[in-house]
Amino acid sequence: MSTGTQDTNAQSMHALPKLEPIDARNESVQKLLTRPHKCILSDLDMLVWERSQAHDCILLFLMHLSEACTGCPTRDVVWDNYTTYSTSKSIVDRVLALLIHLDSWTDEIEPLSGPQRFGNLAFRSWGARLAERINELHQSCLPDYLHIYTIELCSYLMDAFGSFIRIDYGTGHELNFIAWLAYMYRLGAFQEEEFLEQRLALEVIPAYLRVSWHLQDRYSLEPAGSHGVWGLDDFHFVPYILGAAQLRDTCMTPSEMTDVSLYPHSRQREPRVGPRLTPQATLFYKPPRSLTPLPNILYGPA
Repeated sequence: MSTGTQDTNAQSMHALPKLEPIDARNESVQKLLTRPHKCILSDLDMLVWERSQAHDCILLFLMHLSEACTGCPTRDVVWDNYTTYSTSKSIVDRVLALLIHLDSWTDEIEPLSGPQRFGNLAFRSWGARLAERINELHQSCLPDYLHIYTIELCSYLMDAFGSFIRIDYGTGHELNFIAWLAYMYRLGAFQEEEFLEQRLALEVIPAYLRVSWHLQDRYSLEPAGSHGVWGLDDFHFVPYILGAAQLRDTCMTPSEMTDVSLYPHSRQREPRVGPRLTPQATLFYKPPRSLTPLPNILYGPA
């Protein structure tokens, strides 16, 4: 990534208001900590949520991540580098180690055999292991002074990979992961990280997608609350937000997008042939040509 791109992203982020930090060492703040519970149970609750400070914080957090990844490619996370990531002083690296560790459970816990009407019940075993070890996972990831906040952080991470009762996964679970990252961001867990927003957008969230895609495939998770044609995807929404940000300064027609996409055969009527694309191939596909920069005239005067 060029220095020019970094400078441009930095200037863009400066135009956004800062995300209000939480004074994590303040005892009066610590006394307010309590285990979160679900409050959005009706349409009226949704209206309250949309006007809440929490909603605005998460939206602003996503805006910061989007600005940081504009014009930048997704970065590869070395999945075999667990030891290096887990022993790093970087909290971002430790979060990556946590995700890699969770992904290893998906390989270890075999799907149950036999006919099952919906998702595979072995997903509940995965969830039970997460519930058993979630405090330990946070303690290995966070600095000591933030361990007290695990009572709240655990609930968000616990709900970030799907429902272990319904055996499904949807955008609400994805939102829990974003809330988990945003909470740690406000607590100052990442405060000494260089190019923090870029790393979260281009490394951590793609790593999370890889973990959740593996779970969806391995345990045949049902889409939670799918709205068919009204949604871009049955399971995710955030990749479209960040992906649009990555391509924001390019000008592409729909046919050009098809030409550089992973699915150039989409114009063909014949069935698709060849091996199925892996999440790794999807995340790190490189177009065969450079994308056309968006003409500056479309932005208007500087």
